[in-house]
Amino acid sequence: MATQAERFARCVKDVKRKIKPNKGSTKEGAAIAICTKAILHPQGRTIRRFSMRRGKPRLVTQKRKTV
Repeated sequence: MATQAERFARCVKDVKRKIKPNKGSTKEGAAIAICTKAILHPQGRTIRRFSMRRGKPRLVTQKRKTV
């Protein structure tokens, strides 16, 4: 089973190829927003930092604030 960071990285890569961003945004920014909503929000998490180091994805998240 893939880690959460690997699933997120794969999602961003796939979505970035298929999406047409809105005016003023980039393909990668739009892909990150879509994948955050699809992968992290159902688990109650928000993204703080995402990076790729030596080919391995690193994802830092925090719990969502519930009201």
